[in-house]
Amino acid sequence: MKLFHFLMFIPYYLLMLVKSNWIVAKAVLNPRFDFDPPGIVAVDISIKSNIGILTMVNLITMTPGTLSLDLSEDRKKLYIHAMHVESREAFVSDINELENRLKKFLK
Repeated sequence: MKLFHFLMFIPYYLLMLVKSNWIVAKAVLNPRFDFDPPGIVAVDISIKSNIGILTMVNLITMTPGTLSLDLSEDRKKLYIHAMHVESREAFVSDINELENRLKKFLK
């Protein structure tokens, strides 16, 4: 079952990469600065294993326009810088979706 979830994760993450590359390319090539403001967002996470946290942090950082900054002392919050934060709720929802998909094959 883990293999199935891993194989389902690959196209999901590739789509995230294409989408984020498109957003960053539009921002860089646009002569006007009419895009959503950048921000640092604290996201609650439930992954506890070192491998799970490391995987999540790396996947977020490899996605253009986002950078994992820090993990809280209690390992319950991940601080992420995003180039475009249209809505905090939507951003947190996207990160939670990534985490939920990761948990399915990292158990």
